[in-house]
Amino acid sequence: MMHVLWTAAVVLGQAAGEPDLRTAAERTEYRETSTHAEIVRVLDGISAGSKVATRVSLGSTTDGKDLAAIVLADPPVRTAPEARAQADATGKIIVVAIGNIHAGEVEGKEALTMLARDIAAGGGGTGGGAILKGAIVLILPIYNADGNEPMSPTNRPHQNGPAAVGVRANARGRDLNRDFIKIEEAETRALVACFNDWDPHVFIDCHTTDGSYHRYGITYAGPKSPAGDQSLVAYSRDTFLPALSLAVEASTGKPTFWYGSFEGEFDAGPRGHSRWETFPADARFGTTYAGLRGRLSILSEAYVYDPFEERVENTRDFVRVALELAAENRATLRTLTSEADRRAIEAGHTLGEPDDLVAIRWKVVPSAKPVRVLGYEEEVVDGKSVRTDRTREYECELWDTYVPELSVVRPWGYALPDTADTRAAIEAIRRHGLKAWTLKVASEAEVERYEVVSATPASREFEGHVLVTSEVKASRGKREVPAGWVVVPTGQALGNLAVYMLEPQCNDGLAAWNAFDPWMQAGKEFPVWRLMSPVGPE
Repeated sequence: MMHVLWTAAVVLGQAAGEPDLRTAAERTEYRETSTHAEIVRVLDGISAGSKVATRVSLGSTTDGKDLAAIVLADPPVRTAPEARAQADATGKIIVVAIGNIHAGEVEGKEALTMLARDIAAGGGGTGGGAILKGAIVLILPIYNADGNEPMSPTNRPHQNGPAAVGVRANARGRDLNRDFIKIEEAETRALVACFNDWDPHVFIDCHTTDGSYHRYGITYAGPKSPAGDQSLVAYSRDTFLPALSLAVEASTGKPTFWYGSFEGEFDAGPRGHSRWETFPADARFGTTYAGLRGRLSILSEAYVYDPFEERVENTRDFVRVALELAAENRATLRTLTSEADRRAIEAGHTLGEPDDLVAIRWKVVPSAKPVRVLGYEEEVVDGKSVRTDRTREYECELWDTYVPELSVVRPWGYALPDTADTRAAIEAIRRHGLKAWTLKVASEAEVERYEVVSATPASREFEGHVLVTSEVKASRGKREVPAGWVVVPTGQALGNLAVYMLEPQCNDGLAAWNAFDPWMQAGKEFPVWRLMSPVGPE
């Protein structure tokens, strides 16, 4: 239905002499994908011609390109405070959706821009108006704008169109979907600042697969970190995403499934078809990070071997239905996220209760029941596995559930010295929106201190870092926390994130990302103290 709505709007608009609001994909019959300038042009045109759409900027990329976004709200809003006020007054939710975090995966860029046009055109009470009755939607179609521009037919050559796409990394050669803890890139800092300001209840991230041959136009995932709020994880896994899958199939006639690949996907030769495996539960990934912040996240993965036009259509339809379902369930989502915040705040005041544990390492386990995956029979040609036209269903173990492997008792908070060697970590803490203050006078507290037992660097560089895996031992006693140290309490909405970032044994925390390397040697004291009693004043 929405496909008909937007097509009609475009055709009628052109007939009336109005601006051409088609994307490059539409104008070229899906031979090409849009440049940054073309997306900005369309977003500006949508905003100029709609009473519910407002063009905003979330900042700049590494190379200075505008992180161009559009806000859809009825009545319209321009700023985060306006959006939060309207949401609180009306019971609406706020949704942030992005595309093109990997700039060769261009479906989200085109689909989200088209969807913004759909919603804006239907804002008077039909189509998109149903969404805007329950949601305020901020869409950032081209997040990795720098990576989008160096288009070449040699980028992602296995992809079924368009003729040329951009690259995976940003202008500094970094994968933006591995940056959500170390928060080093301009784009990540802008998006996390958006999370802090707009405080969305839902985050949607659009990608395209690299993996297995299967028969799903879209595969999906949600929040899954064992360090996050488990009520939110359970609601996503057991209720919202299954309902979304059913709603998409009812709306489009196309099945969807959990994101993943058959085992051995990137190995040469024959592949197995007994396990369906997914990506790790690390918060360096955007959807996992949003979940760790206590918010519902939705990963959309278009099927790389479908034709480009079909991938765009499937992405647009999936996100549209996700917005409709989220808007319909806005009361539940508001309650769920506010309760996640409340639990995190209250947990930070339990003062080291032994059953209040936060996972800092995890492992994947199979689900209790096998699943049936819609696939194809495959053959080995020139040493590579290729699909045939013969369909087949495979019974598989679903390996996408993560459980704690190492947990710590949640402290009241953390304290660390403010020095040249810790300044980057303190800056990252504050950029994430974590509440932190500088202790004005020395304060005695019950403290746990870590001694590094071992710190093992990875065998090769990853995203400009050599990650460190550490083991520590703790000692406890009364200590004076010096004036000038920075205090990070865990009794805040992002308290789980504070634990995740500051525990040295977390395999994705700041210590793993080299923020504390001067101390990561056997026998040295880790500079971050665990506060097992309050300190102050703020």
